[in-house]
Amino acid sequence: MKTNIDLVAFAEKAVNERWGYVYGTFGQVLTETILQQKLKQYPDNISPYLSFIRSNWLGKRTVDCVGLIKAYLWTNDKGEVIYDPKTDVSANTMYLKATVKGPLSEIPEKPGVLVWRNGHIGVYVGNGQVIEAKGTKYGVVKTPLTGEGSNRWTNWCLCPFIDYLDQSPFKDVDDSHWAYDYIAAAKELGLIVGGSDGLFRPDEPLTRAQAATIIVKLYRLWLC
Repeated sequence: MKTNIDLVAFAEKAVNERWGYVYGTFGQVLTETILQQKLKQYPDNISPYLSFIRSNWLGKRTVDCVGLIKAYLWTNDKGEVIYDPKTDVSANTMYLKATVKGPLSEIPEKPGVLVWRNGHIGVYVGNGQVIEAKGTKYGVVKTPLTGEGSNRWTNWCLCPFIDYLDQSPFKDVDDSHWAYDYIAAAKELGLIVGGSDGLFRPDEPLTRAQAATIIVKLYRLWLC
């Protein structure tokens, strides 16, 4: 199941790994072969930046704005990007397909909501922050939802291809907690579990045994 919680975690990962931007890409590691294919498909979007792309993005994962969302949708449990024609849509079409949407002034405080303006789309990650594939010279970055430095978003929508989870995975961690998205994503990945009473106890220290367990689980997840 693809969820808003995992979409946010995926977008955060793209920021942390400094993914690049190449028009028409959706999460592959950029090779010269892929670059030439995209140059042939979208010469007007890529040709002016060819030298910059080669210097900065070759060998890294790249996306365009809607490609960041498609990369999440198309990446399987093994980390492979598998193309899916059913969800291969543009930023504008993704917004049009959404059945739940509205003006930016009415955006819900729900991580994983998409933000949109004509021709561009991003992922709202909560606390007034957006993750977006901003452009060739920027790559995947975190920007403010509104005000200085924002991309002047006009509308929001729920992604039509994922499920939105409202229930917190633990009784004592709701979506107002600063680490809610990370705790929920770690629970979804099977890295952490709560107590038999349904509590996570986020302020308690981690024991050495718990740390060792998480490290081994991460290593096994990485090997998959």
